Amino acid sequence: MGIGNLLLVPEADYNLLGRDLIIEMGINIEVVNEEIKIKLCPLRVEDEEKINSEVWYTPDSVGRLNIPPFSVIIKDPETPIRVKQYPISPEGKNGLKPEIERLLSKGLLESCMSPFNTPILPIKKADGSYRLVHDLREINKRTVARFPVVANPYTLLSRLGPEKQYYSVIDLKDAFWACPLDEKSRDYFAFEWEDPVTHRRQQLRWTVLPQGFTESPNLFGQALEQILQEYQTGEGVTLIQYVDDLLIAGEAEDKVRAESIRLLNFLSAKGLKVSKAKLQFVEEEVKYLGHYLRKGEKKIDPERVKGILSIPPPKSKKQIRQLLGLMGYCRQWIENYSTKVKILYEKLSQGGLVKWDEKDDKHLKALRHDLVNAPVLSLPDLKRPFYLFVNTDSRTAYGVLTQEWAGKKKPVGYLSKLLDPVSRGWPTCLQALVACALLVEEANKITFNRELRVLSPHNIRGILQQKAEKWITDARLLKYEGILLDSPKLTLEVTALQNPAQFLYGRPSEDGLAHECLSTIEEETKIRPDLDEEELEEGDRLFVDGSSRVINGKRVSGYAIVGGEGLAVIESGPLSGSWSAQACELYAVLRALQLLKDKSAEIVDCTCRTRLKGIRCDTPPVKYRNWDSYVKRQQSRPRGPPEEYPCCREDGTPRGSRQPSRRERQRGKKLWRKETPGWDNKTIFEELPQEWE
Repeated sequence: MGIGNLLLVPEADYNLLGRDLIIEMGINIEVVNEEIKIKLCPLRVEDEEKINSEVWYTPDSVGRLNIPPFSVIIKDPETPIRVKQYPISPEGKNGLKPEIERLLSKGLLESCMSPFNTPILPIKKADGSYRLVHDLREINKRTVARFPVVANPYTLLSRLGPEKQYYSVIDLKDAFWACPLDEKSRDYFAFEWEDPVTHRRQQLRWTVLPQGFTESPNLFGQALEQILQEYQTGEGVTLIQYVDDLLIAGEAEDKVRAESIRLLNFLSAKGLKVSKAKLQFVEEEVKYLGHYLRKGEKKIDPERVKGILSIPPPKSKKQIRQLLGLMGYCRQWIENYSTKVKILYEKLSQGGLVKWDEKDDKHLKALRHDLVNAPVLSLPDLKRPFYLFVNTDSRTAYGVLTQEWAGKKKPVGYLSKLLDPVSRGWPTCLQALVACALLVEEANKITFNRELRVLSPHNIRGILQQKAEKWITDARLLKYEGILLDSPKLTLEVTALQNPAQFLYGRPSEDGLAHECLSTIEEETKIRPDLDEEELEEGDRLFVDGSSRVINGKRVSGYAIVGGEGLAVIESGPLSGSWSAQACELYAVLRALQLLKDKSAEIVDCTCRTRLKGIRCDTPPVKYRNWDSYVKRQQSRPRGPPEEYPCCREDGTPRGSRQPSRRERQRGKKLWRKETPGWDNKTIFEELPQEWE
């Protein structure tokens, strides 16, 4: 080629100008967000000479694993899945033609006549070439998926310690295509292709695991894991695998370098290909699974944060789910994440279209602010003890997991969970008990059940041993005791700190208010502030009871109040036969309260004392799901005197019983009304006992 002449080859997969120099210097040119980025290969000449060159991916090469082919099972295979091909522009067809011809020549695609058919899409890449995308959503819906045995990225990096200073990241190129597909399963992955030159239409099918198939990551991940069992890492070096991404970490640079070279040669011998352009070879800072790792710390990828910030406020439930999915990957960096995204979950539970207002914009802006200012987290050191601070806020359990370094606590991760509907109605201190159990389980995923000290403003041990049995079922109690009391490496401590910020960076003031959980529970669970369970030193004592039983085939109900010297009957009488024994007992308590107006006395009824907890009107121990409507209903009712209100309706009948029906009134049931001064002339209806007629 002479000066001034230009050679253009449209079929080439890469630029020809300067290609020899680019390859020789290991330069990679990428276009990211319309910006050109140049990356130099970190491999040294002496390092590359030790690596088998067949491991590097080229457009003319393809990886092959020597493993048994995978079979796929779909539901109702007798009914084929037939989805017509989407219209493709001539530009898209011309862009896909060289890619499909390459796949056919390498044996990744083959001609077929299949009853199944799903469409393909041409996706234009930044360099102008096209990527073949197969829409397998209908196949995925009918696939009988195996149980996914894939590492959890949430806890995967817990195997790395802070002492690891050097890293290598190996990205396997077209890894799924290295796994053969069983002959009987290939027809499921057929698609229609029309050649833009000859206009010949034919069906093609994959001979390997296709990209976009729901089981491809799981199947390849298990296959690679079995292959890596033959590979033994050297001392002081850790190997982590997540599907087709491999990470090597170690303390010494020379050990990581030698281990990386040995692993690359091992992968080459097994028939896998590595992207040389994406190789991160023995570096102090690497990008892995959307995290930046450096000197035993991890932080969020700024590109991921930038992508989340560019998302506009959601206008549909689908967009809300997308936003939650992106934000959920960063939840370890956001304090009290569950409370801050609760507004988004509430939008999903609402019927109809999503309504987004200024208040929602404010919450979303605050969430984005927390994401932009996300802290750097420390990688866990399994040889050191962990500290977990736990508290509750707005029916949410939140806390921070830390470790001490040089006398300072460094955050390992921020944890948060929503409480279940049952525990949300419990007293605050009991909610803290549930919060501790939930977050300890979350922390164990990171600590692998190592030594853990749990700190909370609440006396968790005292609550669990003294007050929990009155509220918690035996099954729950046994579970919480197993998590919090029976673990030999877990310690429960009480602290005056109130939030993660104080726990990490400061101390509360010395004049802070002391918190007594046992007395707080007693106050929160009282029926009324002036109603105690302790015996009074002076005053009368009344014994009340009610009963309902069948005598001579007829149900008879009544109540009695006994007290004074010799336990004389103060008041008794029959009640409606439709009333249960529990309603009669409540009525007896009501009458006793009325008789003791402006007096100091005790009312003794062991059964009724328990049931009174279920008729609280201000804050029930178990709140209803339609709590807002319940509160409005209670606020609309007239308020009676303190001694009468908790136990009766506004018409005076005991709570838990029914009112007299219209037919009963028409039958001549005599009712009498009593005007009670001091509370809006409230009318109380009672059945008139026979001796009062």
